[in-house]
Amino acid sequence: MLKARIRPHGGIHPDSHKQLTSHSPVITMQAPWRLVLPLKQHAGAPALPVVAVGDTVKADQLIAKGNGRFSMPIHAPLAGVISAVDHGNITIKVDTQNPRSSAGNIARANNTLSREEMIHLIEEAGIVGMGGAMFPTADKLRLSMSYLIDTLIINGSECEPYLTCDDRLMQEQGERIMGGIRYLQQITLADKVFIGIEENKPEAIAAMEALCATEENMQVVGLPALYPMGSEKQLIEAVTGRQVPSGKLSADVGVLVQNVATSIAIFEALRFGRPLTHRVITISGDAVEVPSNVMAPVGMPISEIVAQCGGLKSTPARIVLGGPMMGRAINDIHAPVTKGTSGVLLLTEDELPNPKASACVRCGRCIGACPMSLTPLDMVAELKVDNFAKAADMGVMDCLLCGSCAYVCPAAIPLTQYFDWGKQEIGKIRLSEQKTARTCLNSAARRERLEREAAEKEAAKAAKASRRPSRRNSASVTEESA
Repeated sequence: MLKARIRPHGGIHPDSHKQLTSHSPVITMQAPWRLVLPLKQHAGAPALPVVAVGDTVKADQLIAKGNGRFSMPIHAPLAGVISAVDHGNITIKVDTQNPRSSAGNIARANNTLSREEMIHLIEEAGIVGMGGAMFPTADKLRLSMSYLIDTLIINGSECEPYLTCDDRLMQEQGERIMGGIRYLQQITLADKVFIGIEENKPEAIAAMEALCATEENMQVVGLPALYPMGSEKQLIEAVTGRQVPSGKLSADVGVLVQNVATSIAIFEALRFGRPLTHRVITISGDAVEVPSNVMAPVGMPISEIVAQCGGLKSTPARIVLGGPMMGRAINDIHAPVTKGTSGVLLLTEDELPNPKASACVRCGRCIGACPMSLTPLDMVAELKVDNFAKAADMGVMDCLLCGSCAYVCPAAIPLTQYFDWGKQEIGKIRLSEQKTARTCLNSAARRERLEREAAEKEAAKAAKASRRPSRRNSASVTEESA
């Protein structure tokens, strides 16, 4: 096993809580009585429904098509009847007697598809990044068609506390991960592959090292157990020593990164023609009776998953989709899981920080913890007085919103919330400036067009007048003729 080349700047060591589920094999959920599938499960515009209420659908059937760039299609995870198409969701009443009824999958031989064909099939399968960002995988892979990619990194770091779904996938489904990696090599033409795994996952490291033993130019890299090691820029720096400049893509330094779960989805799509309809999710927290790793269909309500994990021990003080650091808190336990849901945490009051915010003491801990080498205490001071331009100059748009600064802040200042709000406001300002600039350009173009048309009209009138004989000349011609 290789060691990380560089220990990235910053980062923190939060309590992992992974022991709750790290030794829990993945269990498959029984079919629920209904699925609620949001039309927006990707970075772009919501998908467009291609089914109507009353339609019977089979498992893996297309139910919503992509809607422009970055938008992705959605497929029915289980067979059933469409019971609602509204509020940005498609609801399926599941055929619980025969939920996996489908038209059947295909089995493709390896090495029979071109790079373009593979990317197209990945797009048709609706695959998005399953680490949480849900960026369309096909769009990311298309970068390899215009950038020289020499290194492929498979992200198995799983640095968020509580989450162990990727750990279990590496232990239990390593062959499928390897199958996906081989397809990714064919697509990206990368000649080196590194599988980055934090060193607090020895079983996963051993499993993947055994599979890499017979592979050329493919190695496992042991990473320090440091949050946010799973962030793309930090992972690239740790594995390769390369830094991705501000405002640039990983492809600019010759690297593409994919999550281990995404690799499995790619393998399933290209080898067997299966769309992304199920995923492994960690269900954890002290409020749930049996913390588990589960294979669940996309769209399954959280309440039904929890019920199959023994139910609740107590009313959760907070429900989080994803990890506790970068996840999203929700209020509805009946909300559905999506393609990007890596975990559902049902946390008690004892698991939540409960400090009261006070004035900044200028200790500088946030600076030391920031993985992007930013100065959070100065940026938040500018945001508090609405000085968005200065905050942008200081790099707030590079903020990962990882929460490291807020975690170490002794004054309990909600730094991440400030930066999230600031980035949104700066985005609105930039969008407004772009619209104003477009309006000015359109106005200038219209003015030029009107002036050009007026000039052309005057020129046409002058030309017509020059061709028309005057009345005096006409009279002279008549007299001479007489």
